[in-house]
Amino acid sequence: MNLLYLTDVFCPWCYGFAPVMRRLAAEHPELPVRVLGGNLMDEPQPLTGMLEEYPTIREFFARLQETTGQSTEHFRQALEQAVAGTGPDLLMHSPAMNLPLAALRHLAPGHELEQMEAFQMAFYAQGRDVMAAGEQAAIAAAWLPAGTPADALTAAMADPAIRSAARHDAAEAEEVMGEFLLYPTLYLEHDGQRTLLARGYSDYASVRAKLDDALRGVRESPVAQGAACSLDGKCCF
Repeated sequence: MNLLYLTDVFCPWCYGFAPVMRRLAAEHPELPVRVLGGNLMDEPQPLTGMLEEYPTIREFFARLQETTGQSTEHFRQALEQAVAGTGPDLLMHSPAMNLPLAALRHLAPGHELEQMEAFQMAFYAQGRDVMAAGEQAAIAAAWLPAGTPADALTAAMADPAIRSAARHDAAEAEEVMGEFLLYPTLYLEHDGQRTLLARGYSDYASVRAKLDDALRGVRESPVAQGAACSLDGKCCF
């Protein structure tokens, strides 16, 4: 039995959902969390492109912070600097991000949730360029044993098997969600069956209640539902 978490580095509601996931994982150490990264930003998009497509993006991130308690101040600063030309125009591309995550999972297994959340935190809480090799190596270092070669992450990312695993993760995430291509999505997996717990950002109490019901075998209780990001990159701004 385990939790299956469908998420994406560039999904802001997934970043907002991180405290809920951390609490659930801490309360249920007997339930490993299997993480599948998605293809929310299936085409490369810079911050300025996001602002052009979603003129209310500033208000959205203020609301995200208020709703979830997750800080977006540094991300909003990065956005303003990109617009003003005083800072880098950070790029977002989900397929590219699934590769370092797959490589890190190979190098340091058993920490999939923390690793995904570390990249989300770096991007949305700290405004860092998580697409940059140096930033990826710095984030990965938290899980790599002392003495690990400096190029271990880069070498793993070049491994054809790991590249294939990254593509498989995204494809499986889409297959599992079916027509409801929304991030974040959370399931309980048991004996080849999946029970949908939450679709979109939901508060801890709602998700915990659904999980408790699922663990007792009650499947008719309502699924926790809230704001989400869709597969084509259109979030609920």
